[in-house]
Amino acid sequence: MKHAYVVIMAGGKGERFWPLSTGSVPKPFLNIIGDKSLIRLTVERAMRIVPAERIWVILGKQQLAIARRQLPFLPAGNFIVEPEGKDTAPCIGLAAITLLKKDRKATMIALPADHYIADIDGFVKTVKDGAKVAQKGDCLVTVGIKPIRPETGYGYIRVSGKIDPLGGLQRFRVSRYVEKPDIRRAKAYCKDLRYYWNAGMFIWQAETILESMKHHMPDLYNGLLKIGRHMDANRKGMIRKIFGGFISISIDYGLMQKAGNVMMVPARFAWDDIGTWASLGRVSSPDENGNCKKGSVVSIDTRDCVIHGEGVTIGTIGVSSLVIVAVKGSVLVCDRDRVQEVRELARKLSSKKDN
Repeated sequence: MKHAYVVIMAGGKGERFWPLSTGSVPKPFLNIIGDKSLIRLTVERAMRIVPAERIWVILGKQQLAIARRQLPFLPAGNFIVEPEGKDTAPCIGLAAITLLKKDRKATMIALPADHYIADIDGFVKTVKDGAKVAQKGDCLVTVGIKPIRPETGYGYIRVSGKIDPLGGLQRFRVSRYVEKPDIRRAKAYCKDLRYYWNAGMFIWQAETILESMKHHMPDLYNGLLKIGRHMDANRKGMIRKIFGGFISISIDYGLMQKAGNVMMVPARFAWDDIGTWASLGRVSSPDENGNCKKGSVVSIDTRDCVIHGEGVTIGTIGVSSLVIVAVKGSVLVCDRDRVQEVRELARKLSSKKDN
């Protein structure tokens, strides 16, 4: 696709995958499924859309070395290093201003680095549909996933109705974003055809996203313009200072919930964000007792567990619905229904370590 660029966002910590995920090797760089890391799989999907020289990865300095090792076929200059983690709005803004330096007509396809998508053909078709919508009009395009279960761990998108087809493409106007619901509302959303899962995938012209930031996030926009000027002079110290002054905020909160020109294209593929240990049960092949195992594991009367061991043998007897992980000298034992709280545990352990 002409003027299309893929930006892969790989700056997250993946705290809900503690103890396997760490600051230097966060979730996108782990071989959680199969023998390739999640970011490697994401880049390989992206290469079905654009050539390698038009794939960019934005990440933290701590992950730069491992990213280059895992993605040696990407140009060395295509790794954008965030001065510090500031959530997705500053991340996307920095990527957009970088792309505009290369191509004033750049269309930006922003993808998280850690999603699981088995249907690559369906993914490619969806992204190309979204890019056509973004290139035809002054709009911000997101990808919506039709819910298949009442998921309380995802955000939702509500659409107001189908817009006239654009060259045969389905597109919907987004009426609002909905934060992670309780189980009652999640069940209702599954039955309501207006609701989709928010996959965190975005497509827009780089100029369009920056113009939207100008209206809805002026402080970020003005700072990005200054960063752009300092890029020309290679003033890394000034760039770090300006970026450090940005507030940490997601693109959803900062912009998408406010903008009136948000469009959605429905996904033509099945999707999982591999957000927690429990999600492995959805994308792996459980054994006859519903257990998802990796490593040396011996079980008796064990059901519906996720068990992951590296360099250690794990034995279980008479347990069910647990997550058991033993790696890197650390052990996690967690009720499968409370895996969202692993992030809180990881932060407590990090705080204790710092003290």
